[in-house]
Amino acid sequence: MTLKTVESKHEISEKEIQVESRSISASMLSDNSASSTLLDDTSFQPGPTLYIAAQGIRVFRFPLPSSELEIAIYRNDGSLAYTSTRAKKSSGNSVLRDPNIGNLVSTTYFFGPSREPVLSLLQASEKSNEEANTIKIQGKWTSRSTAFIMGDGKVFEWSYAHTKDKQGKKVNLVVLREQAPDAKTKGRIVAQLVRGEETRTPGTKSCTAGNGGQLVLDQDATSVLDEAVIVATCLMMMKKEIDRRRLIQIMVLAGAASGGP
Repeated sequence: MTLKTVESKHEISEKEIQVESRSISASMLSDNSASSTLLDDTSFQPGPTLYIAAQGIRVFRFPLPSSELEIAIYRNDGSLAYTSTRAKKSSGNSVLRDPNIGNLVSTTYFFGPSREPVLSLLQASEKSNEEANTIKIQGKWTSRSTAFIMGDGKVFEWSYAHTKDKQGKKVNLVVLREQAPDAKTKGRIVAQLVRGEETRTPGTKSCTAGNGGQLVLDQDATSVLDEAVIVATCLMMMKKEIDRRRLIQIMVLAGAASGGP
């Protein structure tokens, strides 16, 4: 199926966007609700904020793929920044699209251990080769941290952390860092996905896999990495969460079917 077909079958209408935007409370789109729950790092200066409106999957369910074919990503003013679209439920492949520019990043997913996604830049310069337009993913099924290598050789890594909000409640974070040349030194933080009581997608819980929240970028994030790549790789991490959850669900069902120990 071509990208053009995907666009025509799953294009979001202006009415749907307006309805979805109204359903997001002002606190969800506010920089203030996340500013006190970011990972403490003197090098990180909060800048633009995006809101990823993804539902993810629950703990107790059959191990089926997510039913969300479209995920909307909004800017702080409530305007639509991007949409991530899958052609069908049985496929994890997705396309990240800017409503004004068009398709930006395609992601090909493979379910199962040691099968990393493949990300491709769709609007790169015609002079660049395929390798330069491909983002290489490096990760281990046993680890939740995932690194990716850009065409220019720069390496970035998403990893998990947590902090507490003003009420002392746990806030889950997924943190993007640019890897430092020195392996012993932590690289600068580029972005943080904040999923706390006030910032995660309404209707989801802390135990939900692949749910959205506030994606807070550093003020200078786009000087080191394209915003669309930050969003696409963040969505990749959320998809990996769903795949891990599904694998556990499959193992639980298999154990129950065999009669257990």
